[in-house]
Amino acid sequence: MKAIAVVVGTVLALFPNIRNLAGLLYRLDPDLERSVCRNLACSEELLLASAERLAGGSREDAAVALENLEEALRRNVASPYRWSDVGQALLSAGRIEEARYCFMRAVELGPQIPAILWRTAQFYIQVHEPNRSQQYMGKMLELLPEYKELVFDAYFSNRGDVSDTLEHGFSPQSPLAKDYFRYLLVHATPQDVKKAWDWLNSHSIADDRLAGEYVDLLIKKGEYLLAVETWRRAAGHYDNAYLEPNLVFNGDFESQPLQSGLDWRFPETPGVVIKRDSTAAFSGSSSLQIEFDGERNIDFRHLTHDVVAPPGHYHFRALVRTSELTTDQGIRFRLVDSSGRLNLETTQFTGTHDWTPVDLDFTLAGPVRLLRIEVVRQPSAKFDNKIRGYAWIDSVSLVRL
Repeated sequence: MKAIAVVVGTVLALFPNIRNLAGLLYRLDPDLERSVCRNLACSEELLLASAERLAGGSREDAAVALENLEEALRRNVASPYRWSDVGQALLSAGRIEEARYCFMRAVELGPQIPAILWRTAQFYIQVHEPNRSQQYMGKMLELLPEYKELVFDAYFSNRGDVSDTLEHGFSPQSPLAKDYFRYLLVHATPQDVKKAWDWLNSHSIADDRLAGEYVDLLIKKGEYLLAVETWRRAAGHYDNAYLEPNLVFNGDFESQPLQSGLDWRFPETPGVVIKRDSTAAFSGSSSLQIEFDGERNIDFRHLTHDVVAPPGHYHFRALVRTSELTTDQGIRFRLVDSSGRLNLETTQFTGTHDWTPVDLDFTLAGPVRLLRIEVVRQPSAKFDNKIRGYAWIDSVSLVRL
């Protein structure tokens, strides 16, 4: 039988066109395949194909598969793929330390090959070493960032400590850590999100935009006090008066509104242009300008600012300036809360006015709540109802008395 196996293997090596026939013969007679490959007469291609067929079989089949893979490695010892093939077979046989060595060699020979890094990461998952697994996934992620969802799913399904994942799964200062934080905003518990946020801050990776997204989540979850503290730590350097005493962030418009978190928001709106204006100000150097183009009878409520307010007595103040603001419906401020229990409005402004204060005093009872400050203009019922002109706002404050 041994002689036959050698002859068959030699013929296959000399005449590659016969290999398809050999594959059929092997499927019909597995003993022939074992004998041929055990005597090292297979081509590398047949060694690998044989190992793949035998890997899921009996213990004897698995042993032959490992022999075939080891022979393929002997013939191509510089191949990281052959080292990882043998490593996987050794792992299946329970020979963990030998498998570990094989994967180490695979990575040494193919440090920039994503498939090798991925297979090595899977090995460490199987031997319950998540930090090592994440290191190799992170290396793969740097090479193939388009696969970040796949890797993020793998990180998250591991259910390990989120700080460890960020520490080991990303290279220092990697922008992909921010993307993983956004993934956690959708999938993780609030506790894990906070832990991830603290990690990003400690590594100087967090930025204003990310802080806004995190604060938005906290507000959505009703974590108002944590939202305020997070915003103060992240963006407070823009406004030294924030919370001390003014609850309105950037009420003087001395910095460009971030349009997220607890700052001013104004999406693009047809018929209106809103921008920071450094040529007109009541205090400081800037105000916020609102320009209506005269083409619409607009229902305007698109300039907003959210404020977290504990129970207490409050005074609201803002300065308003207008220039040739047409129609009988001008602009005003409105203060509302999410519960619908508070709905207050200031007097409105039309025509032309120099800087004029508007004030409101009110009391809040009950739990901490979210207030929304809106600049609004109601549609006019008049024939000449398309609003044109300019308005500026500045020195907006909400102070607890």
